[in-house]
Formats: sequence, structure tokens, C-alpha cells
Amino acid sequence: MKGIRGSNRKLEIGSELMTCEETSQLLSQFIDDVLPLSVRSAVDEHLDRCPVCRAHAAQCRSITRSLRQIARPAAPIDLATSINAALVIEAAARRASPVRSLRERVTLWLEPRVMPYGVGSFASVVLFAAMFIALGPHFMALQKASRQLSTVLVFRSSGGYDLTQPVSSEDFSNLRAPFAAQSPSLNPGGALAALTSSYTNPHPRTDQAADDMIVIADVFSNGSASLADVVQAPRDRRMLADFEVALRQSAAFVPASLDRRPDTMRVVFSVQKVDVRDTSF
Repeated sequence: MKGIRGSNRKLEIGSELMTCEETSQLLSQFIDDVLPLSVRSAVDEHLDRCPVCRAHAAQCRSITRSLRQIARPAAPIDLATSINAALVIEAAARRASPVRSLRERVTLWLEPRVMPYGVGSFASVVLFAAMFIALGPHFMALQKASRQLSTVLVFRSSGGYDLTQPVSSEDFSNLRAPFAAQSPSLNPGGALAALTSSYTNPHPRTDQAADDMIVIADVFSNGSASLADVVQAPRDRRMLADFEVALRQSAAFVPASLDRRPDTMRVVFSVQKVDVRDTSF
């Protein structure tokens, strides 16, 4: 119980009496009889006049006596014999084991250190291969879109089409290559293209009011189309009739081979007639 709560402190004996806090810090050393004589005398003087510290000291002495009365554990009688026997067995096992080569020793040393990294690397390769196989169709779609876009860029870098000449179906399809698979390209030389272009031209007549309609059309492999349904009819019924006539006159869209789209597809066609009265442009 030496050194409990504090350490030795130098006290001026005779100048002032020791306090309860100072006495409490020195009780353990006082009981173990390791204090200098002057300090021990000061503690004795304080204990003579302080019943609280005296009771505390008696309690500490009681604990010390109890600890001294505890019996020390005795080692088993055959402890030394069992230790010697274990050492003999271990020495015999080492002598009986074959001498490992340098390669075997290196392998035994590396195995617990390298094996976790090898398993982790193999698992990473397997995971990467599985992800690559799963994303294969998406990569192919991106590659196809890239080829289509490169076709458009080559066409534009070569000078594009001449504004003074009519736009051919091939040129227009190349310009719309990234979108043609989802939306067929309009035939620039067809009657439908001419009809829709006329809706944006200025008309001096007052009966050419702005109007719009939404229809569904079936587009076939040769570019021809037929009206399948009317989602929003125009106010002017002649607009719908002109639309049907334009579909029958010529192929409304370019062939499926130029757009690289399915042979037959259904599309929603929105037609707007714009009344432009200002001809100053």
C-alpha cells in the first residue's frame, strides 16, 4: 500500500499543525513505516487529536493485516515434471521432422502473407469480368452510336450539302444518324415534306389561320406510311385531308436501310400550321 494518493511532502514541523488532507495522503506510508521520523511524529500528533483520521488509520491497518493473512497460492507438485516432459516431447518432434528446403521455408513464410492478397486479386478479376459481360450490350450500343455520329461528322467536315441543290435522302439520313433508329427521317423530296414546309410559309389569304394536329402513322421499310389514328384533329378538316393525300402521293420517309431502323415502326407525328403575316424577313 505504498504511494497511495500522493507522495512524500516536506513539512515544517512545529511551525503549524498538519491538516487532515495532508495526514490522509501520508497514512499508507505511515502504516508501512517508511516516513522520516519528523514527519511520522507530525502524523502521530495529528492522529492523537483527530478521531476521524484515527479511524481511517485503523481501517487501513485492518486491511493491511487482512492482506498479510491471505495464503499464497502453491504451485502444483508435478509442475516442473510436466514442463520438462513437454520440452522433451517438443525436442523429439523437432528432431523427427524432416529438414525443409529453402524453397519450402520461403513458401511457408510467404503463404500467410501473400494468400489474402492473391484471393482478393482473383475476386476482383472475376467481378470485373462479370461486370464487363453484363454491360456488353450497352457497350455495343454505344459503339454503334459512335459510328453513326462519326458518319455525321465526316459528312459535315467534307463540306455538307450544297444549299443551292436539293437535299438527298441519303444526306438527310446521315445528318440524323444518331436519332434515326428511334425516329425515321422525313423524305426531303416527298410530298409530306413539301406539305409541312408550306405550313410555315406566309399566306396573304386570311383563311390560312394557324392550326395543329397530332396523328399516328405506320412507317414501312420502303419509306411509305399510312395514317393509323388521329390523336388530336385539326380545326380545319382540309389539313387532315391534305396530310392523307401527301402520304399516298410518295414515300413520306427515307427507306429503313438508310436510317438503320426496324422495317416497320409506329410513330407519333405532330403537324403545326403557322400563320406568318410579316414578310419583311
